[in-house]
Amino acid sequence: MTARTKVARRDWIEAAYQELARGGERGVGINALAARLGVTKGSFYWHFKDRSELLRALLDRWAHERTDEVLGLALGSTADPRERLRRIQALGREIAPIDRAMRLWAQHDPAAEEAVRHADRALLGHITGCLEDLGFDAGEARLRALLMLRAWAGGYLVPAPSGTAVPDPHDHVLEIFLAPVKDA
Repeated sequence: MTARTKVARRDWIEAAYQELARGGERGVGINALAARLGVTKGSFYWHFKDRSELLRALLDRWAHERTDEVLGLALGSTADPRERLRRIQALGREIAPIDRAMRLWAQHDPAAEEAVRHADRALLGHITGCLEDLGFDAGEARLRALLMLRAWAGGYLVPAPSGTAVPDPHDHVLEIFLAPVKDA
């Protein structure tokens, strides 16, 4: 792009979103985004009052993507709760970089924290519903849903041990969470 190229508000948001996934919210800078888009900073100020407005737009996009789009894709055309859970797990791996950036941002920004809480509530509600459809009682379903979300969201923080023949945990984690509780 050249400096005369017009970019839309959505182009700024998309570029910032990619930067957020790559370097976190602190890496979302107006100068770097302008250079990446091949435009001047003036283009930014045509679309946004300031960086804070851009960051709010990122939060809105993430919350929408994390809830509506992820759950819509997970539901798809299947009524099978196991398949919906498999899809949520797979999609979670795909969006791990942006999810990680959002969760780190939420540790020091109340607006980001609220966006993460909102998205997690929606996702937990769906996972809980799937587990109830599989026969777990409400309390057990809520607990397992929370543990599943924690494992899926935090999985990128604990890499597999190097030099060992550990099977891919993604292949078995859902079955572990769906296993019946054995009486002690």
